[in-house]
Amino acid sequence: METHSEQVENSIFFKQLDICCQKIAEQVTEKPVAEWTNSDYVKLSALLSRKTKVHLSESTLKRIFGKSKTSARYYPQKATRDALAQFIGCRDWYEFELKTPITDGPNLSKPDPVVSVAPAVKKDRSLKKTVLLSILLVCIVVTAILLIRFPHSTEQSAENVHLYCLNPEGQTPHSAIFKLNVKGELPDSMSNFEIDFGDGRLKRSNFRDSLVNHYYEVPGRYYPKLYYKNKVIDTGYVYLQTKGWSVTGSMQYDTTRVYPISNTGTTIEEIPKISEDEIINAGIDNKKTFFIAFTNIKPTNLSGDNFELSTHLTTSKNRAGVRCSQADVTVFGETDYHSFDIMKLECAAFTSYKFSENYKEGKKNDLRELGHDLSNGGDVKLRVENQQINLYVGSKNVLTKPYKKPIGKIMGVKISFSGIGRFDNFQLSDLKTKEKF
Repeated sequence: METHSEQVENSIFFKQLDICCQKIAEQVTEKPVAEWTNSDYVKLSALLSRKTKVHLSESTLKRIFGKSKTSARYYPQKATRDALAQFIGCRDWYEFELKTPITDGPNLSKPDPVVSVAPAVKKDRSLKKTVLLSILLVCIVVTAILLIRFPHSTEQSAENVHLYCLNPEGQTPHSAIFKLNVKGELPDSMSNFEIDFGDGRLKRSNFRDSLVNHYYEVPGRYYPKLYYKNKVIDTGYVYLQTKGWSVTGSMQYDTTRVYPISNTGTTIEEIPKISEDEIINAGIDNKKTFFIAFTNIKPTNLSGDNFELSTHLTTSKNRAGVRCSQADVTVFGETDYHSFDIMKLECAAFTSYKFSENYKEGKKNDLRELGHDLSNGGDVKLRVENQQINLYVGSKNVLTKPYKKPIGKIMGVKISFSGIGRFDNFQLSDLKTKEKF
């Protein structure tokens, strides 16, 4: 039998879950959840998988949303709750709970019996109440004055905590060891500190007596961030280089494995051409949705804020697991990166771009300019000049965007495809020095 506290806790959780489901529904369709059909849950399953890399079947989603009636309300596991929260912009369920406080409503215990009170007693209690309210008001005023006079005391203490990686550079796979360097006194509990490791996974940990070891699987430049009470207070880096072009594969619903793909027909400086047999030999199930990433990660003197990248992209034809004919291009800088997706126009809802701090996603914005079918091949050019982005598909300038935060020198490039794609005539050079990648 549930205790009173368990009843209250479950009541609060399911109220928060209902709010989360409503926010999710508003991003999927304009129809109310009560009118959803099976196709709506199938659509949500695909959107969730694409954004969070966590697959929830339509039957599971129906139980979460209350569509499937059961004797007891379905209580999702932590990974599922985190995925739901990430879909609406939170880092995990814990952050969603903090942003969505719920009270337990009316007191569930027995009410006190009604007692007749003499007028004199009522008057005495009223006087006491007035005195208590006056004291409370004075406390609030004093607290407000202190906060106004010393507004940054906590933040200044938090700034004494820095993120430190003992071994930030290497090759993949790589286990990066993190710790917190603390100068002076901590502002409060270490549980208020979080690390976003920069690879899509967030870990919250107590660092007082231990190190944190994080496993990176794919070459690239990562920018782990230290959060204090949901605010970034420090940023580090992890840099995993390659020897020329490296090729890896991954499956859509298996985020725990990366499949290195050997290509014996090329030198390290040549762009690999991947065949169906090499995909199968690497252990990838080519009947399901899979992704292939080509990475060339090395330090350069090329400016990430004044360069031109051009190439001829050929995305996958329609096949099992491939409908949107997707290509992603990323240029890593010292402190941040530029990236954009190109896929068929009907799939523009799945596109996104990030040019330093300037980020947009097709789910919330009109990004039809990134909707192009390159399954028969097409030229793509990214020109960055004085922190101004110009993206060309064919001869057409499809996107022009400025950004404010420089990303430093170019530290590598990644081009990935849904299914088997290829790229040719790759050129990357500094606009000022003319130095080539």
